[in-house]
Amino acid sequence: MSSRQKKRYNRRKSAVKEYFTTDANLDEIAFRHHLSAAILLKLVEKCLMQHEDGILWGFRALLPGIKVIDHAPRPAPEEAVLPNEEGVDPDKEGSDATIEELPVADEAGMPVEDEQPTKSIEEVSLKIETLKEVGIEDEDILTRDVEVEQVRPRARVTMPIPVVAVESNGHNVTALAPLALPTSPKKQVYVALTKKAAQRRLIRKYRRREAQAKQKQRGFQLLLILAVLAALVLMVLVPTGAGLAAYSAYDNISTLAHDGANHLLKVKSLLEVSKTDPTAVLNATRLQQSQVEFTAAESDFTQLQKLVSRPDVQSAITQFAPQYSNKLAMAQSLIQVALDVSNMGKELCGVALLGADIVHSSPLATGSTKPLISTSDALAIEGSVVHALSYISDIRLQLSRVSIKDLPISDTQKAQITSALPLLPKAEEMITQGQSLIGPIFWLLGVGQPRRFLIQTMDRAELRPGGGFTGQYGVLQIQDGRMSHVSLTDITLLDYAGNGTAIGRKAPRDYSWMDFPNWGVRDSNLSGDFPTTARMTMQVFQDEGGGPVDGDIAFTPTLIGHIIDITGPIKVPGYDETITSKNLEERLHYYQQDFSAIAREKQISGNYSHSGRKAFTSTLGQLLLDRVRHLPVSKLVEVVKVASRDLQSRDLEMYFTHPAVEAWLVEHGYSASIDSFSKQDGFMVVQGNFSISKASQYVHTTEHDDVRLDAQGNAIHNLTITLDYQQKGPVYGYDTYADYIRVYAPRSATLISGDGFDSRQPLCSPGPIGSKSSTSGCGQYNSYFPSNGRYCPDGNYSLGIEWGTVPWKIDSLGPPTELTSDLPGRAMWGGLTLTPKNCISYITLSWSVPHAVQKVNGLPSYTMLIQKQSGLTPTIELTIDASAIKGLKSFKFTGDITADKSFSLVPLPPKKK
Repeated sequence: MSSRQKKRYNRRKSAVKEYFTTDANLDEIAFRHHLSAAILLKLVEKCLMQHEDGILWGFRALLPGIKVIDHAPRPAPEEAVLPNEEGVDPDKEGSDATIEELPVADEAGMPVEDEQPTKSIEEVSLKIETLKEVGIEDEDILTRDVEVEQVRPRARVTMPIPVVAVESNGHNVTALAPLALPTSPKKQVYVALTKKAAQRRLIRKYRRREAQAKQKQRGFQLLLILAVLAALVLMVLVPTGAGLAAYSAYDNISTLAHDGANHLLKVKSLLEVSKTDPTAVLNATRLQQSQVEFTAAESDFTQLQKLVSRPDVQSAITQFAPQYSNKLAMAQSLIQVALDVSNMGKELCGVALLGADIVHSSPLATGSTKPLISTSDALAIEGSVVHALSYISDIRLQLSRVSIKDLPISDTQKAQITSALPLLPKAEEMITQGQSLIGPIFWLLGVGQPRRFLIQTMDRAELRPGGGFTGQYGVLQIQDGRMSHVSLTDITLLDYAGNGTAIGRKAPRDYSWMDFPNWGVRDSNLSGDFPTTARMTMQVFQDEGGGPVDGDIAFTPTLIGHIIDITGPIKVPGYDETITSKNLEERLHYYQQDFSAIAREKQISGNYSHSGRKAFTSTLGQLLLDRVRHLPVSKLVEVVKVASRDLQSRDLEMYFTHPAVEAWLVEHGYSASIDSFSKQDGFMVVQGNFSISKASQYVHTTEHDDVRLDAQGNAIHNLTITLDYQQKGPVYGYDTYADYIRVYAPRSATLISGDGFDSRQPLCSPGPIGSKSSTSGCGQYNSYFPSNGRYCPDGNYSLGIEWGTVPWKIDSLGPPTELTSDLPGRAMWGGLTLTPKNCISYITLSWSVPHAVQKVNGLPSYTMLIQKQSGLTPTIELTIDASAIKGLKSFKFTGDITADKSFSLVPLPPKKK
């Protein structure tokens, strides 16, 4: 055979083999092997035909071009047997013969003789064992199969032959005697094999249908359970044999209940939720089909409600089935439940269709001006949610009138319904919460009025309290769900090249330690509490001519790296660069800070102005945004998941002026705010790099806190903050790491002691580098420092230059210099710390929190929250000594934290006696 013929033969062989050896139905097998069902059946028949060699054709019948002929021998005539020879009394022939004794003719006019073979116990056992060998062990099926074979008549083909008989009067009479035609052994084998194959397939199909039914029953959700429950109850309202009128009512009720329940069951199959793709349920075609099914179910249950409320039906029930009269009200309640489910489903499908249009119409695309959601859509959604709450409330009311134990259903079904009933108040609560978010969501989407949001990039290599130095900004505008084109611009053009508002401006009084001149948006990231920072930044942005905005969105390169992991590496044309999450920050710094790279960048972009040094960053940003806009919905879902994780780690921070939106962020831990520690003990360390350098990327922070709980329930903290500065690459600025550190604690906390902060008390006052007026005695501090708070393994303690040619003042170290919190409702201690290149600084604080151990159900409990700063992943070393508190066990933890982390000490379980 040619390769094509072999391929054709193998496909046929696989299909026939699967037909006899699997439980798949005919259409599935034919579809998998690219055959029609009719052709597959014909191939099966050919394989079962007899070859001239006396055995079945088998797979030989599948060879291309072969002519299959059935050589099974035709039945041969048997020897005629006269009625007298069969032991039949001639006197009883004629009209006295029973119907069973009369010959029956087949379609060809040939008489067929019925035969009732009996099976011995051994034959029945053999039959059962044969079925078990092919994997069928269902006792009911085996028994039913054998019983059917015992009572089913087996036909034997006969034909009449002339017989000459002599009557008593001497006359010859010609009669017709039946002649049985025997079946050959080979034909019997053929028939047996055909029957056995068909029988096996029937049994397999039965078991498959039974398994599917059980699986569907187990998968009923709440809506379907309620609908099927209505059908089950209504079907037994009137007993079948109670009378003609009652039976007619029962038949109508049963039909309508079944139809309505089937429509709801079809919705279940249409709207299956995928764990891997949550947006799969937002399929417009399936939602439209589901809406049709809900409408049909509503029609059925409406008719059903009218039917059971008719006086004649109620009279029929009272007259013919009085035992069910008291259950009529319960049935009417269940019908109302089914109606509520159908109406609610129909309306919510309409809402889902709007969602499908938004999700599948690429809300990030900028090529269309058609609103994704209009004011009328918003009103329709709000109305549907209100109706849903009304439906659920009515469902709960109606079900309160139903006695589950009195329902004519199985115990398993009763258990399912009982376990599902508590879900109703939860569903009501979820919809209520969703209702409260509809307005805020429409506000965010700019329904009816456009929204403007400030976007900031934060460079965590130059760590600031809210995450990092702001190098670029943009404005995102959203109207009716459509997002405007976004581009990133050098912040310098706003702060210094605009209306000059930043020139000579100083930071707010609460942040006087920020002494940079010309304070603008670039340096407005002053608070570790992002809502506070955002409000400052938005005001400065508006003052500098950016206009009013409705919120602030800031992110570090970590978020960008996570998105690149989803979109794939980005090739930047003209630069011969491929950017990944691994080299993103290094390449950004290179093109923004390296002089040779900046010159090349300006040449490629053609922008020779000051903003040309960030042309590479802008180009990369545009490429990334374009990638995101064209992502499929499944990938956009991944981006949303990444964004939610980065909200928790504070690598993405958001603030909105809408109170409800901001309250939602606070409630879910997405606001990037500093906790007030009013419900538990805790602290947060906030750092700010004011070195005018990118040195933060080489500084690792460790927060080591030893907590001792005393017998009065007070918590005494001994915190050591370690800044390990190992400069392994370019910092594009001054070497010494100047870090302003603040520690926030509960309002009731009392400072005990502290060290490692710059005291502002000079040990000496060096003059400008190279000047003759340098004070003697300062040089000795270049090789050692009189404090354990600063350690340089290489012996070089030189602080170097602070600004221009002015060296850092060499001050003594001591307790924090700032004792007043810049955030209300919290205690705070802070001050400046200086760490020379390749050195280590140790900053220590000790404080006490009264009544930190609380009583829960009469037992002691202690909870502590450690918050993480944006742009920083510190190592936490925590020890809690609870030996003074009976019932609490001491605790230790060491590890890096990527989000706020809570630690709880709960009472030990009682010892077993």
